[in-house]
Order: sequence, then C-alpha cells, then structure tokens
Amino acid sequence: MKQFKNTTTIFVLSDIFKEDEYKKILDKSWKVTPYKIVNSFNKKDYLDGKYSFVELRGLKRIKGMKSGGTVTYLYMYLNVFMYDVEKLKKELKKKKGAKKSKIDKIYRKHQIAISRIDLFPTSDFIVTALTEDSEDIMRDVYTKDCFYTYELGFLQNFFQKLNSLIEKEEIYWMYEDDFTAELKKLKSKTLFVPSYMKTMYNPFKMTDSDKRLEKVKKEFSEYAYKYEFQDDAVLNERILKGEEFYYLRYARVNSQKFIHIINSKTGEIIYRNYKTGFAYNIKGKHFKELNKSIKKALKK
Repeated sequence: MKQFKNTTTIFVLSDIFKEDEYKKILDKSWKVTPYKIVNSFNKKDYLDGKYSFVELRGLKRIKGMKSGGTVTYLYMYLNVFMYDVEKLKKELKKKKGAKKSKIDKIYRKHQIAISRIDLFPTSDFIVTALTEDSEDIMRDVYTKDCFYTYELGFLQNFFQKLNSLIEKEEIYWMYEDDFTAELKKLKSKTLFVPSYMKTMYNPFKMTDSDKRLEKVKKEFSEYAYKYEFQDDAVLNERILKGEEFYYLRYARVNSQKFIHIINSKTGEIIYRNYKTGFAYNIKGKHFKELNKSIKKALKK
C-alpha cells in the first residue's frame, strides 16, 4: 500500500463516457494518489515503477465436465494493480520477439494485485462474450455499454470506497457477510432499488426479462421496511449531485451474487451479503436476512 501511494494511478476506462465526465467523479472520489486518464494505453510507457493502474479486465474460462460437456465462466471487473517492474523487464528482455499472446501473459504474471471491483454484465453482453475470443470481448468492453453497474454515479461510489481502503491500508475481503451500525437507519429511510433489478435472469435462455416484474415484486415483498424502485439514470444523477440516500447494489458473477447496500454520499458499504448457488436472481430469503441484520443493527 505504501508503494501504491507513491505512484501516479493510470485510469484506462470505457469510451462510453467522456474524459471530462470521468475527471469530475475522480476529482470527488480519488485522493490517495495523483491520477491520469489515458485512452490509448501502451504498457511500455509506464514501466519505471512510478505508476499504478485501474483498467477494465475480462476473463473467460472454459471448464470441462465429467459428462464430456463444458461450462463457460465469465469474469468482468475493474482491475487495480501495479507491476513488479524489475522482474517484468528482466523476463521481457529474455522473451524479446515472442508472440503478443506470450508477452501479454508475462505482463499479467508480474502484476501486483491491489483490488478488484466485479461488474454485472448484461445478458446481451454475456451471450456475445461466450462466442467471442478474448480480444473481441475486451474491444466490446471498452467501446460498448456492457454492464448494469458501470454508470458514473456507481463508479464514483466504487472509487470512494476503494480510495478509503487504500488510505487506511485495510484489507477488505470481497467474499464476506457483514454490516455497519449505519444499517439501522433503514428502519426509517427508504431503500432505493435501481431499475435494472426489475429484470430476472433466465440461465437456460441466457436472457433477462422484465416481463417477470410481478415475480420480482413478490421477492421484494419480504423486505420489512420501505423501498422504492428508481430509474438507473435518475439514481446515478442523484449520486453525482451529492444527495445522501441508501441504495441496493446487486451484481451477479456467474452463479455468485453480491448484495450490497451503499451510502450514496460516502460510497460506504453498510451491508454486504455474498451468496453462491444455482439461484441467479435475488430472492425473498435474501431480504429476510437483511431484515435480521437491520434488527441487529438497531440493538447496537
């Protein structure tokens, strides 16, 4: 962390937003290092040990099954890292003239991982990505709107939390269940739910459908307190204006589910629940667990 704090952080982000839009949210949320927003990124230009990086990353893994079939796993995230420059340069020198795929592998090998922010891909992107090679997937990621959770307000809150953790040099394990005392405020405050949560995913057809809205409402009815669906664009605009409220952030990574409640002003995660299993959508039982946590927070 001390080494990271002595770098300039290079942000390599999607073209779907303009550089000045990214600058506005980073000026509010990123204080831990100086930063630059870079569109055309050549790794060779940043190998003097003075830089850290935040870039979009995609990983597709195909796993064989005993039945003879295969299962494809797709991981899409914001990758935060540095390079072990000395070891990287040494190996690159040995492999001079190697194929691009080999060189890329060497770069990945010598990354020093700092953090990872998982993104929630749309069903359209999932279908496309399963048939594309890695190079095409990454081209799409940088040029198309591929994620429910890649919006300026959501990104600002992501970066606020990340900035806070790095400043404090804290470890924050992503596969964790916990809550803060602030959760008790949901007894009287409305929980805002982004409109992308109105859809339900069908893993057999690999599609989302808002035609199952009644099913969604049934699951949400288990929540014991007040909630309100709000259009994603409106929700993000409120975050950018600096309003303080609480909203649900849900991300699905294959069959893993990350259920978070966020303070829109601070970016703080006041509740998190990590789930695995074959259920691809948020369920009533998840809200029952949230109800229990709110009751526990009220006793603190």
